[in-house]
Amino acid sequence: MTQKLFLNKTGLELFDIFRAFGLGFAIRGISYEDIEVVITDINYAYILDIEGEILNAPDPQLFIEAEPEWKNVFSTFRDRKDAKSRPPKEDVENIIKNEFENIISLHRDIAFIPNIGKNVKEGKTLYQSLDISGAKGFREEKKGNVYHEGTQVKVDKYSWAIGCLGAAITGTWREGNDFKITIVPNPYNISIGSHRQILEEMGQEKLCNISFSTTLAHFAVRLAEKIALRKYSYDMTYDSVVFNLEKKTSQQNKPGGGGKLGLGFLSALIDEDFGTEALKKFDQIFRSGFVKGAKQSLALALTDFLIHPTLDNFRRYEDLNIRGNINEHVLLWDRRELEAIMKHVQIV
Repeated sequence: MTQKLFLNKTGLELFDIFRAFGLGFAIRGISYEDIEVVITDINYAYILDIEGEILNAPDPQLFIEAEPEWKNVFSTFRDRKDAKSRPPKEDVENIIKNEFENIISLHRDIAFIPNIGKNVKEGKTLYQSLDISGAKGFREEKKGNVYHEGTQVKVDKYSWAIGCLGAAITGTWREGNDFKITIVPNPYNISIGSHRQILEEMGQEKLCNISFSTTLAHFAVRLAEKIALRKYSYDMTYDSVVFNLEKKTSQQNKPGGGGKLGLGFLSALIDEDFGTEALKKFDQIFRSGFVKGAKQSLALALTDFLIHPTLDNFRRYEDLNIRGNINEHVLLWDRRELEAIMKHVQIV
């Protein structure tokens, strides 16, 4: 029997994705084999289709899986010995374990919308790691020369708990010299089981972190490669990669913005005969991007092209590629790979 749960979107893109994955994993678990959850994005909400019986309690293995990443989810939390409240990771576990049936019941209601604001009953802090919009000072105007951090955003405890769990299990966290970025693909249509396999394979893969944009683009390429390997075995679709950016300072990280990178161009390449080979070449370029000179310039130019796959951007990339081949023996494209790419380049 198929059951449906609903997660209406709030407009906080990263938080909404984490909520969807968090609820999906809370139901599917890590060690369960008799249940599967498929997440579908229907524009204004996520629908979870559940095959199998929803158990009365979450899989304890979930919290073991999440443990290594709590430091990233709650990076702005400062534990104090005199604090009256428990650490947030304990709150997450207690809420999901003790109120699991309430969480499921709430999300059976197609009209349920998370309660977000300054004054939310039993509300929990929306940390900037869950969505950059939760950063203090990011929402309120500063007047004159008086510094004002702003008011913390609160969210109802149920939405907060599954959002935190989703962030810990599915978020990818990478750092560069002056930035920290959180990345997660948007589940346009994908099962929790398939997504978990991809997460395990990508693991802690090194990404080209000479800038936040190269990190993001390299992640998108690696994700596309993983999907390409499964295109005849699984029905899975991500339509974009959503990110949160924090700027490093001498003290606490500051909000740096957020956004998303569409996967239309990379998805189109997957369906080309030599598209997968082109993806591998993209990956090689990013892996070589740590070396200053032509290889680093190529990685930056490739990033610009993948963000905006226009003919002009590809021409700029190719100019660097040819010069790099002459001066530093950088590999050129195979004709069939180049044809696969050019089929989907935008002429504007």
